[in-house]
Amino acid sequence: MHWYQKAKKKSAILLTGMLLTTMLPVFVGTNTVYGTEVDNGCLAISGVGNVPVTSVERNQLVTINYTLDPSGTHTVTQTRDAVDIAFVADVSGSMAFHMDKDNSRTPIRLDILKSASATLTNKFKTVNMGDRLGLIKFSSDATKVYDLSTEYEKVQTEIDKLKADGSTNIDDGLEKAKTMLTASGTKPVKQIILLTDGKATVWTDENDRNKQKSGETSAANAARADADVLAGLGIKVYTIALATAGSDEIDLDLLQYIATKTGGMAYEASSASQLSAIFDNIAKTIEAPAQLKTVTLRQPIPAGFILAPGENATNVKYEAATHEVVVNVGDINFPFDQDKIDLSIKLIPDTAAGDYPLQDAKVTYKDACNANRQFNINFGTQISVSVRVVDKYGNVYIGNSQGELQRLRASDKQKQWTINNKKVAISDIRFIDTEVHSIVRISYKDGTTEQFDLKPTAPATYELVDGNGKPINENGWHMGPGKLRSVSGSSTQLPSTTVYANDDFQGAYVAGYEISVDNGSWQSQTTSGVVIPDGNGVNFMTRAFTNAISGSAAIPIAGAVATGNVSLDSTGPMISWSHNIVNPTDDGIIYITATDNLSPVTSVRVWFDNKSYSISSSSSKMTKNGNTYAFRLSDVTGFDTVEKRQGWHQIQFEATSIGGTTSTAQAPEYFVINPGPTATLKGMNYNAGDISDKPVSVAVVDEKYPVTDRTFGSHVEHGFTLKNMYYVIKQTSAMPEASEWKPLASKRLTVTTKTNTTSGTYYVFLKLVDSSNVEMVQQPLMVKFDTEQNNN
Repeated sequence: MHWYQKAKKKSAILLTGMLLTTMLPVFVGTNTVYGTEVDNGCLAISGVGNVPVTSVERNQLVTINYTLDPSGTHTVTQTRDAVDIAFVADVSGSMAFHMDKDNSRTPIRLDILKSASATLTNKFKTVNMGDRLGLIKFSSDATKVYDLSTEYEKVQTEIDKLKADGSTNIDDGLEKAKTMLTASGTKPVKQIILLTDGKATVWTDENDRNKQKSGETSAANAARADADVLAGLGIKVYTIALATAGSDEIDLDLLQYIATKTGGMAYEASSASQLSAIFDNIAKTIEAPAQLKTVTLRQPIPAGFILAPGENATNVKYEAATHEVVVNVGDINFPFDQDKIDLSIKLIPDTAAGDYPLQDAKVTYKDACNANRQFNINFGTQISVSVRVVDKYGNVYIGNSQGELQRLRASDKQKQWTINNKKVAISDIRFIDTEVHSIVRISYKDGTTEQFDLKPTAPATYELVDGNGKPINENGWHMGPGKLRSVSGSSTQLPSTTVYANDDFQGAYVAGYEISVDNGSWQSQTTSGVVIPDGNGVNFMTRAFTNAISGSAAIPIAGAVATGNVSLDSTGPMISWSHNIVNPTDDGIIYITATDNLSPVTSVRVWFDNKSYSISSSSSKMTKNGNTYAFRLSDVTGFDTVEKRQGWHQIQFEATSIGGTTSTAQAPEYFVINPGPTATLKGMNYNAGDISDKPVSVAVVDEKYPVTDRTFGSHVEHGFTLKNMYYVIKQTSAMPEASEWKPLASKRLTVTTKTNTTSGTYYVFLKLVDSSNVEMVQQPLMVKFDTEQNNN
């Protein structure tokens, strides 16, 4: 008996001894172009391919799609063994529902089964190959309705009698089908057609005396176990899901597992016509098996491309020896259950940026006449790969085959800038500073590298002012404290070839400036400035910061640092004075001591007597020894004589440091030059050089007290007066010892000879003590005696 079957029309025509003309496919590429087909009766495949996205980034998924189109007719002279078929029909309660259970105008599901099954029974009757058909119904459990038989009309009669009730026990239905088929002997081909409209809800526990148990998960697992057993026995199962499209009533995954595991096919139907067509297709598969065998697609892939891990089907493998991806399509059974077969491979370019041509794919197979066939799928395209790196903030850097580096903002992926310094593909992008991601280094395919620092340049200008607000424009000491303000002049370090797409790295680039003093913490610049304290060579640093690198004001990134130093002093010198006036008649020395912990003292100035007289360190009369400045009073104009120097004087002084600070005594101080009181001893009845023959009366005359009251503005210093007088009369001119002095109560005394002495020379000493306790011994008065001279 001869059978002719054509895939595209899914029909079968009885012929006698007919062979048809050869059919050859035209090999096509991405644009499908079909030539004239000549059918040789052996089946064939044609195909097309496409790459939806040809511009990708490194490590981004690349998908290559293929569509294989099996076609043609098959003519064979068929002699085969009979086939035993167990038809396992669902008669659970839901089979009494309308096809769409919410639409009463749709037919009853069991009626669809009964109507469409006539296609199956009639087909076996027409073929008349001795195939046997048995019927098993299942709901809560399964029952053999009609054993394997060639009496197809009786089987159909039993199908027409089926009624719906109970749950769905797919497990027991498959188990009863296995029992029916294995009891029929070993020679016939054994297959099962399983039809259901619902999920497995109950199952039969053979380990518990065949008790019926419920639970969708356990029921489905039991059905899968049945499929595993049937696969081991070589029994194919064709599953049919009787359900509307998208319905959640059916467990399609379970039916697909059963069909795939056993080598059958899984079908879906939602109408009598669809179910009839499925029965017809199953019958054809059983009646006249034919195959396109070992269909294999081989796709050469560019160097550096790899299969995407976890993204490809299990039949997609990489062959290292040929650098090809091999897709084992396997055998395609005729009649074809689908018009086209869609395949895909998913690659990842783990390579440098560049343009990579995609070579033709090659498809090989054996046709239904066992002849080796092949054809190519031409793409005529290339895959452009760019290098893509994301920094820690989410910003994207893309380097392409033309040497162009782009940066895309994290928040909205808007392009910020482009740099293209050389027309060589970029092979790598990385960040030199792993913590901040502000220095980008790109490597080119020619081995060269280039590096870009995204941080701001160091500030070019700033304003430094002293404690008086005057600009500091030179080195050295200045009045403190200073202020650093008006820092400016930072910009991006990107090359001049940069093409900016927005303002992020231009006008909005510098977000502000910071200042650090003496290696302290960074503080933001303010309008008033940052204070620079006193010190010798105080260091300060300035820098700009930007939000453009991170894209967030919460993560500012600082740039290069500009440094400087300044010496400031605001405290002024410490100043004191002393004097050395040993003898009031001597020329006294004044000492001014001025010290500064920071800047050196540059000048000292001294004033006297309400600033009537003055002298300064610029004078050659003032000498410096270390921190001490000294001068004689006589060197001060107005103090050139003893008389001008004696008495009370006011002194005021100040010292100035190199930083420009001056210290002045808080209040004038006062000192006195006291030559001491003076007086004259005068003989009242005696002239110097005379020789007296009687006692001589001596009086204190011409008393003088040179320190008198003196007023300095509102300040008064009082003069000195006589406090005590002392005398000594002795016969030598030697200065009296301290013990010799006797108080002089009045300003008169009498000088006479010693007892029992008639002549001699006597010296009268007078000592005056003023109210400041200054003692002055006056010139002694010499008195000569000869009491006997008149007797001569």
